[in-house]
Order: sequence, then structure tokens, then C-alpha cells
Amino acid sequence: MKRDRMRALALISMFAAFLASSCGSGSDDSGGSATPALNGVSISSSTSKVAPAGTLSLEAKADTTGSPEGIAYRWEVTDGATLSPTEGETTTLTAGSDEKDVTVTLTAVYGTTEKSATKTVKITNSTAEEEADEIVTAGGAITDSDAASISGSIKLSDSPVGFAASGTYNTTGTQTTVSTRSELLSALKKGGIIVVDGMIDMTDVEGNGTMIPSSGGGSTDALDAFVKANSDYEDYVSYMVAYAKDCTASTNDKSSSSPSSTVGKTTWKLNSSYAETVKVTISKNDTILIGKSAGSGIKGGSIQISGKSNIQIRNLNIKDAYDPFPHHEENDGYNAELDGICIQGESYGIWIDRCTFEDTLSLAHVLTAGTTDEKWQDYDGLCDIKGNSTNITVSNCKFKNHDKTMLIGSSDSDGDNTKRFVTLCNNYFYNCGQRLPMVRNTKIHIFNNYYEASNPAYSQQYAIGRRKNCIIYAENNYFGSGINYSIKETNGELHSAGNTDNSKKGATNSTDSNVYSDIDGAYTYSVVDASSLNTSIPSTAGAGYTLD
Repeated sequence: MKRDRMRALALISMFAAFLASSCGSGSDDSGGSATPALNGVSISSSTSKVAPAGTLSLEAKADTTGSPEGIAYRWEVTDGATLSPTEGETTTLTAGSDEKDVTVTLTAVYGTTEKSATKTVKITNSTAEEEADEIVTAGGAITDSDAASISGSIKLSDSPVGFAASGTYNTTGTQTTVSTRSELLSALKKGGIIVVDGMIDMTDVEGNGTMIPSSGGGSTDALDAFVKANSDYEDYVSYMVAYAKDCTASTNDKSSSSPSSTVGKTTWKLNSSYAETVKVTISKNDTILIGKSAGSGIKGGSIQISGKSNIQIRNLNIKDAYDPFPHHEENDGYNAELDGICIQGESYGIWIDRCTFEDTLSLAHVLTAGTTDEKWQDYDGLCDIKGNSTNITVSNCKFKNHDKTMLIGSSDSDGDNTKRFVTLCNNYFYNCGQRLPMVRNTKIHIFNNYYEASNPAYSQQYAIGRRKNCIIYAENNYFGSGINYSIKETNGELHSAGNTDNSKKGATNSTDSNVYSDIDGAYTYSVVDASSLNTSIPSTAGAGYTLD
């Protein structure tokens, strides 16, 4: 699709201005703005495919501040399909007879503000890719309305259970409320109690629009402008096609300093620049990042905790830690780098509580550009723990629609089970393929978690992975019938009791009853009967609470 050159240059100029200004101290406009504003727009639909001569309903989703009235919507589509009506909040796409990709463009106008979004719709009779799409549209116990079903409130004075309880948290300091990307970045430099009001899109730089597409492998105007500003390519798709053509199954670009492909250096340059744009870096000890209400969270960002102590991340919707520049690894496709939360270094006393971690994009496959049909993986982990981080609790969280979910210990040499201690309790893992968690060199207490999957793409993997030098205490967890292996591998130690295990193949190892409460120096905690978790956990886990 042709884009206006002056508009692209303006986007690039604004992005460059952001990079220049980000080196300064920034301002602290912590109060937000009550003035109605149009921040962005996206296109919502049940799928990104339609059969020849078929129809697909499309809906405009505006990201707003306040309650703007009178937003006008215009719809356009490339040759191969028609839209009716061409104005309004909803439209219907009618496909032509040819199998092809068509691009839908939505423009939203509010006063002098104009925002646009694009969506690629595949006209096809093929069902080969539908399994990947189902990953993000699967039904089952979780629906998009879950946040609204959670009632109740949380308080800053709440205390963690498990290993994080040894931390010392400052819950009575000055609060800073943030509702925009710039406000959040400014507040992070100061630390303290940061209250997130609404959903903050970390990929929307200075109002240039989101860089997160509507489906994996897709693009937006802002992402195109980013690629053009940081490489020799005109837009994202041109870059992606060029990189895919440059790779075979044996290409190994794992090293950022010496990638084996010709386009590898460009990939790592784009990856590094993008990561610096979207990182939410906790730069001060004693920082609390907490959601104000059900709709509060961070989209497109990667929360980084490195070498910090006494940190809380609570009541946030953490969506789409999206990496559009995955690097190719030998016989393993294209792998992303960014995590929803990454805890590393000498971090101590970290409490992750009542957060919802979720992917919304399907995985893209390089079908026409490369020499092989390989996965273009836009996501890495949801919550990874590595380095010498310890005394960490992840509690009451919801993990949804993801593959490699939680890695504890990045390699066989990372960590020490006499020093790294983690508690995982009262969490809900739904349609998550593996690493729930996968554990190396860690002493971990896993109790009262609920594991389930309704999608075959996830259920053929495992929940808990035992790797080198792990010491796992698995107590009163519920493994549903959609899970293949409840506990896999035979490394390290496993102490298990009280679990309800309906998984297809169960644990691949023997267990004993030496649960965590039997160990000298264990912290105080309580468990409930595992058989009730499939009804109790879905209504309490995840974000959606009100901050008192």
C-alpha cells in the first residue's frame, strides 16, 4: 500500500525527537489529563481469514482518554474485496473469488487528530494455519470479560506469601499516577509507588500510533516508520521478506555480534532499538508498580527488573510483550527476545501478584519468502527469572495463550538452588504450552495452582519441567485433562503431595510426600484442597481489582 512520503517523514522525525529527548530527565506530569483525546485505533475481528466470496465483520476499537464524542471512522480495502459501509464504527468485508491477501485500512478522526490502523485479511480455502489462529481465539474457561467478573479490591498494605515475604516494602510513600507512556517513563526514574491508570501502549511513541499489528507478521504505519528510520528498508514487510529469504534452517544468528546471515546485523540493530523503546525498566529499589482498576496495564512493553530489591508488580494487564524482530536460530526458526517481565541480576524481594499475562497475536509462519516453512515467533517468555535473583513470589496471576511461559534459570550454569528461592501459588495457567515453570538450579515451592488447556496446540506439551539441580515442592495443584504431562523430565529433586492430576500422561517420575512444610525453616502458609481449584481459581486469579 502506498503511503504519503511527507507523513512517513513526519513520523520518523517525531520518533527521532523522542530518542533525543529520552536522554534527558523528563518531566513529571503525574496527574494525567482529563481532556478527551483520541490516542489510537485498531481493527477487531474474530479471525484474519475469509473464504472466497465469504464475509467478515470488522469493528473499530478506539483507544481514548476521557469520553470523546463524534469520532468519525473511514474504511478502505485493497483490490480483491469490498467494504460496506465505508464509514462508521463497524463494516463488513466481502471477499472476491481469488485467494490472496487484502489490506484493510481504518482511519479515525476526532477534531484535528487522525489515527490509522491496518489489518491483513487472507482470502483462502486452506485450513492449514487455523490451529495457530485458535491459539488466540480458543474458548474454555477464560474469556475477554473475565476482568469484569473479578470483584473486590486490593490494598498497598497487602503482604506477600512465600519467599517474597522476606522483603521490606515501602507502601506508605508518595503515589504517582500515570496514564501515558511518557508519564510512566518519567515516574520510573524516581521510583516509589507508581499507580497505572488505564492501558499504556509502550509502542506508541509520542502519539505516532501503535507498532503492534492486528496479527502476527503484520504491520502498522508506526512500525513501518520505525523500520525506515533504523534500517535501509522502506517498511516492515520489506525487511521481513528480505530476512526470510536470507535464512535457511541451518542459519544461526543467535550471536548479535557475529550473525551468520547477511541481514542478521540489521535484525539485531532493529531488535536493540525496538527493545530500548518498549522496555519498562525498574531503576530504583523499593518501587511498586500497581494497577488502579480493571482496565489498567501495559501493552507492548517488557518490564525489566535487574539488580533491584523490594519490588512489587500488581494488578496489571501485561499484554503483548511483542518482538517484531526475532532472530533465526539453527533448526529452531525465528526467536523473540522480549519477556512480559524479566527478573535478573542480584534482584531480591520481588512480588508479582494479581497480574494477567496474555498474548493476542497468532504466530506467523514464513510461507513464501524463506526456503523453509518456519515459525516467526513474536513472543518469548511471560515471566522469566534468571541470574542470582531470589526470594521471589508469583501469586494469584493468570497466564493465558502462550507457549514458553516461565523460565527459571536460563542455562544449566545459571543460578544456585541454595540461593535462588521462588514461590509460585494460586495462579491460573490456561492454554500455555510449556514452562509452567521450567526450573533449573532453584528451590521452588509450587502450590495451589490450576493448569488447563482447551486447545490441542498447547495440550500436547507439559506443565512443570524438571531440569538440572532443581528442588521442586509441588503441593495441592490441579492439572486438568487438557494437559499432556503434569510434570516432565527426571532431573533434580521432586517432592509432591496432594495434587489432583487429570493430565493425559501424568508425571514421568516418582514422587514422595516430603512437601515444603516438612522442611526446616519453611515459611508459614496454608493450602486448600486441590480438587476445588478448577472452580475457585478462575474467578480470583489475574488483574481486575480496584486499588483502595
